[in-house]
Order: sequence, then C-alpha cells, then structure tokens
Amino acid sequence: MKTLIDKIGSSRVVLSPMAGYSDSPYRKICRQMGSAYSITEFVSTEHLFRSNPKAIALFRYEEIERPLVFQVFGKDPDIVAKGINRVLHLNPDGIDLNMGCSVRTVSASGSGAGLLKTPEVARTIIRRLTAETNLPISAKIRLGWDSGNLNYKEISAMLESEGVWSIAVHGRTRQMGYSGRANWDAIGEIAEACRIPIFGNGDVTSYEEAHQKIQDYGVYGVFIGRGAIGNPWLFAGKNREFLNYAERLPTILEHVQSMAKFYGDQAAAILMRKHLTQYLHGLPEWNRMRKVVHHLTSARLLEEYLSTGMAVPT
Repeated sequence: MKTLIDKIGSSRVVLSPMAGYSDSPYRKICRQMGSAYSITEFVSTEHLFRSNPKAIALFRYEEIERPLVFQVFGKDPDIVAKGINRVLHLNPDGIDLNMGCSVRTVSASGSGAGLLKTPEVARTIIRRLTAETNLPISAKIRLGWDSGNLNYKEISAMLESEGVWSIAVHGRTRQMGYSGRANWDAIGEIAEACRIPIFGNGDVTSYEEAHQKIQDYGVYGVFIGRGAIGNPWLFAGKNREFLNYAERLPTILEHVQSMAKFYGDQAAAILMRKHLTQYLHGLPEWNRMRKVVHHLTSARLLEEYLSTGMAVPT
C-alpha cells in the first residue's frame, strides 16, 4: 500500500485545508512551525479538466511545503481522473479526495459531502485515481449527510478496502455544517475499525488538545482548521494567548513578505487583512491599528506600519 507515513515524520498535527486560508504562503509558515504535511485548498476537477488557469494556480507551492497533497473535489469519475492528469506534472506527493465539503453549491451537486450519498461513485473515483496517478490517495469525509444517514462506518471501510493510505474524518454531518459539536466518539470508532491512519478533525484549537484527542480516541493524528487561522504557533506547541505583539511580529512579517512575493504588492496587502484580524486578536495594539491596516493597499507599507506601529502615508 502506498503511503506518505515515512515522509511525514513524527508530527501528528496537520493544517486542515481551508479555502481562502491554506494557500502556499500560510502552508509554508505552518510547515516551518511543525504541521506534519501540507494540503492545498480544494480545487474543482471540472475546472482542472478545462485547464482553467485560476484553478491550476491554486496548486502553486514551494518545496519547503513538502510532503504536499493536492486536494480536489468532483462527482464524475472520468472528469476527476482526467482533471488530475492535467496537473500531475506539478509533482504532488499525493492526492486527496474531498468528500466532506458541506457548502451547498458543492455538496448539493454531488461533490464534496454529496459523495457520501453515492458511495459507489466515490469508490469508482478512488479506483481511477489509484490506477491512473501512481500516487498515494487519501480522502476527507464527514459522518454522513445528516443525522438520519450516518454511514461513516461503511464509507471508511469502503475507502480502506480501495487502498487509500489515510482518511481524515470531520466529526459532523453535512447538515450540521460547522454548527454544534464534533462527535469524537464516532471518529474513535473509525480509528478502532480501520488499520490505516485516521486523522480526526473538529473543534480542536491547541496542540495540547490535539495530542489529548490522539491519546483518547486512538487516531493517528489531528487536522486543525479554524483554530489554526492566524495561529501557526499552535503547530510548535505554543499558546498564542501568551505571545505579545513583539513575539508575534516576526512570523507576521514573514507572512506579509511571502504573500507579496506570491500575489504581488497590492493583492497581498488586501489579503493579509483577514489574517491580521486573527493574528492580532485580543491584543490592545490591534484596536488602534485596525483602521490603518484596513486602508493600506501596499504590502511594503503594511510591513513598515506593522514594524513601527506608526502611521505611514498611503
């Protein structure tokens, strides 16, 4: 069975893929802090099949991010396989099939969590990806479509039988979205039943909590999504709440510089706003800096302002 375990090393905590957040600059920072491996934002295989430049651009990365997995979504096995073949020359370390996205525009069409309702389609997709890419294949799932259709045991057993190297399990149904609490008991059931690595996901916000979940539920590792936004220190076992502005600043400036290199000066300044809201959450400095930061349209000026804490011309 193909695996990425040997490449991952000792870390068991992973930055979960998130649209609009887990791009190359942030993945790089989280890998440097200790995230076990990198997973791209999810990309439509329909768009890959059509060679959409914007879709392919979401797979841009730097070597320091490796091991790197391309995450994709789709519902047509033929389109998924052909779409992936359009980007294999980019040399990912693995492919992940998203079977967990709850967004209506994705899941209602049969992709993402919609595949939980059509397990035979998902099986065919996994078979095609395994046969045609010669890469390790993984999948991310939810517990089921809704509370009346909890088929996580059947889905995980099917995926394991088809040779995936790992499964990441978000402990909610598609109907729940991100409401309520993640059901870690169900995640633990999957970990106990499967012989492949199972990664749990849902409501984990610290390094300590992640390792407690590993111990309590027998999962191989833990994905952290929303709890890791603006908090890469989590992967190094540090508590952001105990870091003052000066201690957070070097990482923030590195992120700004990386964003400028990746997106360009103006786009980077605008895109950094949502990150800074989280990076500086709870600090008194943020209250007075927020308005200035949200009006700066140059990464260079943003970097200068963050470094000095003083207004700069716009």
